[in-house]
Amino acid sequence: MSVNELNLLLKTTIDDALVFQDVYVTGELSNLVFNKSGHVYFSLKDETSTIGCMMWKTHTEKLRQLHPTDGMKVNVVGKIDYYVPYGKISLVVHDVQIEGIGELQIIYEQRKNQLESQGWFDRSLKKPLPLYPQNIGVVTADTGAVIHDLITTITRRWPLTNIFLFPAKVQGEGASIDIGAKIIQANNFVTNLDVLIVGRGGGSYEDLWAFNEMPTLKAIRNSHIPIISAVGHQPDVTLSDYVADKRAPTPTAAGELATPNIEEIKQTLIYQLTTLKKAIQQVYQEEVHTLTINTQQIVNEIKNFTLHNQTLIAKNLSLMKLIATKLIQTQQVRIIHNENNLMELIKQKDQTLTTKIATSHQFLTMIIKNLTLKWENKLNHDQETLTLLNPTRPLHQGYALIKRNNQILSANQVINNGEELQIMRWFDEITTVVKETKKRGEENE
Repeated sequence: MSVNELNLLLKTTIDDALVFQDVYVTGELSNLVFNKSGHVYFSLKDETSTIGCMMWKTHTEKLRQLHPTDGMKVNVVGKIDYYVPYGKISLVVHDVQIEGIGELQIIYEQRKNQLESQGWFDRSLKKPLPLYPQNIGVVTADTGAVIHDLITTITRRWPLTNIFLFPAKVQGEGASIDIGAKIIQANNFVTNLDVLIVGRGGGSYEDLWAFNEMPTLKAIRNSHIPIISAVGHQPDVTLSDYVADKRAPTPTAAGELATPNIEEIKQTLIYQLTTLKKAIQQVYQEEVHTLTINTQQIVNEIKNFTLHNQTLIAKNLSLMKLIATKLIQTQQVRIIHNENNLMELIKQKDQTLTTKIATSHQFLTMIIKNLTLKWENKLNHDQETLTLLNPTRPLHQGYALIKRNNQILSANQVINNGEELQIMRWFDEITTVVKETKKRGEENE
């Protein structure tokens, strides 16, 4: 037979042998070449033998992520192929793993080190979370316990906020691309979001891998909305936890991080109001006390001044009696003049001090009244705001909530005859049994 016929026979024999179709081989990499075509060529060797290998470009992405080097020990899976033109046997590899280390863990560590060196985890990039969010976005699956737990936690702690769900595929092929797209969508949403929660429930290392992929990480890095990463459970740490502005150990904890506790705020407002009233009362009492002391001091000064001058006048009169024989008329005029000036001075000073005291008391009273009115108006405004935003407020206007098994019914849920329902009004709750249900418009047909 010809050489070509021989080679064709060998190829047919190898292709037909099942033992060569799914071969697992362990060895060291050598002669590793990444061809411009996208294919990868290398050899596997051990202490005594070598075999040539190649990977088609459709299977090389995983190998590239492992950053292989010559001498690295690997496990490969492939099939034996015989190349007719050169009469050469090679191993066509379609999967590769690093011996002794999970390839995902290697990719994780390499990517983590790379992003850290590029400053992706710097604290200076972390955006602060808002204290009182009005609109919260959630990127997660639209089914399962995560979104239910988040809605329950957020509405319990801060019922004044709106929740917007951006449903995403959170595991499997294409999950990271979908998560990244939903983060971008949330950033361009018609309603401005105050905070964005990105995550999923627990799972295996592979299940959580979408939160280690670059499409997810780039979207988190470029988000102008503060992002809380909530992936898996407490021990699970993904790269999205490092890139995000805040990491929550669980999705439920993310709901608590994103919202304040309305009950704590109410108690704080009550405490601040009480403290403010006490402070105002104390300031008022202190000012009144100070004013009383100052007034008494002024009165005492006036008395002392008057007494001192009266004593001085008495001495002058005694002296004047000694020389009255010579200067009686002149001294009498001076004494009368001095007495008049002195009394006028005392009268003016007393009037000035009285006017000053009255003005200070009036000004202080006005300040205290304005300050009290300002804080009372603020408190009334805050109380009115809380009342208007109370989700049970419509019940005051005659509306009612219908519950089944203590769960509020939505407008599209079906009610069957014979079911027991609870009707919740503002002032009571009624239990009733459905006798008959009709769709709107049936009575006209």
